[in-house]
Amino acid sequence: MPDSPATPTRPSVEDVLHAAVGKLGGEDRPGQGEMVRAVDTAMARREHLLVQAGTGTGKSLGYLVPAVLHHQRVVVATATLALQHQLVEKDIPALLEATADMLGERPKYAVLKGRSNYACLHRIRDGVPDDQGALVELPVGTLGAEVLKLREWAEEESTRGGFGDKDSAPSHVDRVWQQVSVSHRECLGAAKC
Repeated sequence: MPDSPATPTRPSVEDVLHAAVGKLGGEDRPGQGEMVRAVDTAMARREHLLVQAGTGTGKSLGYLVPAVLHHQRVVVATATLALQHQLVEKDIPALLEATADMLGERPKYAVLKGRSNYACLHRIRDGVPDDQGALVELPVGTLGAEVLKLREWAEEESTRGGFGDKDSAPSHVDRVWQQVSVSHRECLGAAKC
């Protein structure tokens, strides 16, 4: 299968990359251009590709641009929530806005985080005791008030159809969040929620 050059119906990866980089206020980088071409070729040939590049290379757009052009569902796993946040709040929206006219469409994307990043309604409503029973022993002091605030917020999120995502929750400390969330070991599973 040949590399996937630009066609009358498909702009080149270089043109799309240039538009996206411009939308983000950046400058074209040689390493990023090399990466976007390598990823594009690997996707066209349905081959695996391992890319290693330093900080500031522009890896995010290096793999997102070909993914958008190939109209294929892809999964992007990030090592940190900070990078995931950057992709969702900055890189992906800029790429889609920069390419909407070029592509004539706006691809969809979704975010999935680990269970402990979401409030657990079972834990909030029915009470799953924590390791030290802190919900029972907490005086209605600062931490107790924060737990109650998060419980109310989670119920409101549920009513509105929200996800109960930790990042959109009222300000809290990790110890308090642990009282409204569960780990993968504690989760009853989607079928029971």
